Amino acid sequence: MIKMKHLSSLLLLGLIACNQKQTDHFVLRGTIPGATDSTEIILASNGKYHKKIAEGYIINGKFELRGKADQPVYCRLCMNDQDILDRVESKKQEQRRYMEIGFFVENGELTFQTSHIDSLPKSFWQYDERKEKNYTLQGSDAQNIFYRYQQQTIPSRYRIHSLNNTYREKGNIEDFKTLSSERAKLEESTKNFIRQNQNLAVNLYLVEQLKKEPFTYDQAYLDVLAGLFASYQDTCATLKEFRQYLRDAQAFVQGKALENGEMTTPAGKTVSLLAQLKKEGYTVIDFWASWCGPCRASFPHLREKYRLYGEKIGFISLSVDKDEKEWQKALGEEKLPWPQFLAAKELVKNVGSLYNITSIPTFLLIDPNGKIIFSGHSNGELETELAKL
Repeated sequence: MIKMKHLSSLLLLGLIACNQKQTDHFVLRGTIPGATDSTEIILASNGKYHKKIAEGYIINGKFELRGKADQPVYCRLCMNDQDILDRVESKKQEQRRYMEIGFFVENGELTFQTSHIDSLPKSFWQYDERKEKNYTLQGSDAQNIFYRYQQQTIPSRYRIHSLNNTYREKGNIEDFKTLSSERAKLEESTKNFIRQNQNLAVNLYLVEQLKKEPFTYDQAYLDVLAGLFASYQDTCATLKEFRQYLRDAQAFVQGKALENGEMTTPAGKTVSLLAQLKKEGYTVIDFWASWCGPCRASFPHLREKYRLYGEKIGFISLSVDKDEKEWQKALGEEKLPWPQFLAAKELVKNVGSLYNITSIPTFLLIDPNGKIIFSGHSNGELETELAKL
């Protein structure tokens, strides 16, 4: 039996809890020593349209931003002193700072801290994952969880970043294989983290990293992603959008049959796509165009693959050029040793919807049964798949 004084205490606590109102906005206060006075600072959501949430200036190393977040949202905090230094005609390019860091924002009192502005990660190609340990944001439960993920995966993400840069510079297939292995490890770590931490906003952000290119996954992989959110109800638009993505992605699982279409040979003859596939073997289809610089830059690598695998695997280059004369001109310049075709207008129109090809170069790998088993854009990806065969 509860004693009267204990009952009174419980009633008082309940009354206080009921009268506490959920704050409908956030106040983000930050301290950034070393920042140039009047440095512009912008907080923007990291969604499709990068919506600006709040903006202000750093004065005496401090800033304050106010806004609203209907739910925890991953944001980018951007700092830029370019305009200030331009006005004072600073000639020292190294003084210019453009920082861009990410964290979760939610309504309430938020506090951002770092030891010095130069300890923060820079943006774009200069971003350094290792510097993510140099700042904190207090007051957001979602950020507390996301911070743990960041710290756990910094070594892996930094290795991936470095390997990706190395592969882009040197094109070494061994670097790409190591890169693929590191990505697979991070993928597993991310899935395990989602399973262990039941924060919907953070998990929906992290699962975006697990989405794959068309025809590089099977239905079982989509089922695993769906299972990560099986316990959640459709309580927010982002979760509904993710489940819609899973339904749409089923159209591009490995094993989809290649559709037929008309093509033109360099001699002007009309032929069908399926008739050009290697009989009882695999076929690589290279989608390209005369005006596509990266496509033509890939031809030396493709020539090497043709030299290595051409006797066992069929190669087809399928141009999506609108101007046949430009295509013929490019053929004369490139002198590619495997069959060349120009896609008919209807086939070009269907490429995007049938195979989700939104950029070129794109390589499709077709198995002996006419099924698509791989799609990719880089020579490293294609080399890795061909080596498996």
